[in-house]
Amino acid sequence: MITSNKSLGEQSLYTLRYLAKNAKVISFDFFDTLFLRPIEDPEDAFDIVGIKYNFANFRQLRRKAQTEAFREMIKDGRKEINLKNIYNNFPEVGYRRLELEQAEYCLELELIEPNPEVISFFNEMITAGKTVIITSDMYFDAGFFVKALDKYNIKRVPLYISADQNATKRDTGEIFENIIRDFAVKPNEILHIGDNQTADVVRPGEKGLLTWHYNPEHLINKRKGLSLVSSIVNGLHRTRSEEIAPVGSFSELGYKFQAPATWGFLNWIELQCISDGITKLLFISRDGYSLEHLAKEYFKDKLPSFDYFMGSRIAFNLALMTEQNFTSHIPFLMSGADGLSPGELLERIGIEPPDDEVMHAIGIPSGTIIAPDNYDLISKFLAAYRVEILKICQQNRRGLFMYLRELGIKPGDKIGMVDVGWSGTTQEAFEEIIKTFMDVEVVGYYFCLANTAEKKRREYKHVMKALVSNDSVNSQVVDKIYENRMAVELFFSAPHATIIGYNPVHNRVLPVADVGRAKAKNHNEIISSLNHGLASFTHDFLTFCERLDVRFSPLQLAQPMIDLVTNDSWRNNPLFGQIENFDSWASSRNQTMKFSDYFKKP
Repeated sequence: MITSNKSLGEQSLYTLRYLAKNAKVISFDFFDTLFLRPIEDPEDAFDIVGIKYNFANFRQLRRKAQTEAFREMIKDGRKEINLKNIYNNFPEVGYRRLELEQAEYCLELELIEPNPEVISFFNEMITAGKTVIITSDMYFDAGFFVKALDKYNIKRVPLYISADQNATKRDTGEIFENIIRDFAVKPNEILHIGDNQTADVVRPGEKGLLTWHYNPEHLINKRKGLSLVSSIVNGLHRTRSEEIAPVGSFSELGYKFQAPATWGFLNWIELQCISDGITKLLFISRDGYSLEHLAKEYFKDKLPSFDYFMGSRIAFNLALMTEQNFTSHIPFLMSGADGLSPGELLERIGIEPPDDEVMHAIGIPSGTIIAPDNYDLISKFLAAYRVEILKICQQNRRGLFMYLRELGIKPGDKIGMVDVGWSGTTQEAFEEIIKTFMDVEVVGYYFCLANTAEKKRREYKHVMKALVSNDSVNSQVVDKIYENRMAVELFFSAPHATIIGYNPVHNRVLPVADVGRAKAKNHNEIISSLNHGLASFTHDFLTFCERLDVRFSPLQLAQPMIDLVTNDSWRNNPLFGQIENFDSWASSRNQTMKFSDYFKKP
């Protein structure tokens, strides 16, 4: 009898118990059934060994050695290989042969962990008085499995391991013949439970055994070819935090993509601060929100003095505007203004717009919508309103100066300015305004720098560095990330509105926020959910790295997010379709901006 299931729910357990009722021997496959690895592909373990021991191409060479071991096995007339056979055919390890062989063995022991739903049934069958055994096609000997059981205080049972039996499940099913013989039972008095269609269903079925195909969703949907960190992240989510960050939730997105990228970015920033001699680190809002929160908890002693800096290109550009340079800043005031009303143009820089009568008096009808055919009219309107605009600019300039002093920024500091990307617009505005207050150096730290003309122009004048750039990845990858930059910006956002200025009140400075003209649908809840996933990942990942004594490079940690946003399939995720009016600067009561509206090539 062949039965397939997706998980051990109540209905599946009922059927499984029915099958087991008349069976005298219950056989459990070990890997991916009784025990799991928190990785998507078993061979990803080879990559971990390669990283830990700085062994380039370890995975490819280890696979080659295993292939050679199988050839040697066939030549010698044997039916299975063991770990020593593999390393005997692995000349590239040289004098490190025993060290790496032992490393792989120990790593596998550290990786594997009991599968709760199958272990529960395993223990239930032992309690019921059934003869329970473990069956596995594996190049590790029985000693490995004994150590695994002992590690988790699981009862030792008879072991039928191919490396010891010189017989396998997968080839002819000969190992099942050994079980029938040794326990002197009829084939249909044995129930075998396993995940592999051939080795655990077809072969035992050919021998007359009862079979149960353990085939949960994570095995059905398992993907090969993922980056190593993506494989680990998916495995950790499945084995530890699927209930905390449910599948199909923003918490899951935070866990799988935002979290590893945030850790990678912070690790990279730490290295850059050391080499650049940074004395003050500023995580610019809103991009720096999750970074600064993580830094406060885990990087306090690794980074220079740092703060979450309430600022933006809007606030800095407004602080820069004076009577002398007002006209040159009109293009900034009108940027992204299509679809807005003239009054909304003022609202987004913190100015209460005049009433309709005043607007009519200066030639702007109340129903005017900004578009290319009325740009000249709107420019004249801004020029006519310059006095009120410059009042706000002066207030912001004074407030910014006070704010910088509050944060302890002083002449001679070397400031690291953290932003998500893309062309250095915010950094340029910040450097222009701060040099009017004091003499400091500024280094921009970005998640990604794009291949835009503005970035190329600025990099000659400003020091700009990025985790992801043409120096670290293919330029086509950079272009694709920039095309999908709104997704990255979502992952590096904050549960508060964009800061557009500063309001000095007595001896304090209050940041001025722009909530937008149209409500940003569920923005704060979405960001909180993403950060919930970040927190869950942090606990799981740090425990994993400590347990395996392995560290990953910043770019490796960023890879899951890079893979996500360079594959356009993410746009079909309904979660992203829920997001509206994400960009407050371009928001208007006249229109609702869906996230898909931002998916335009630059």
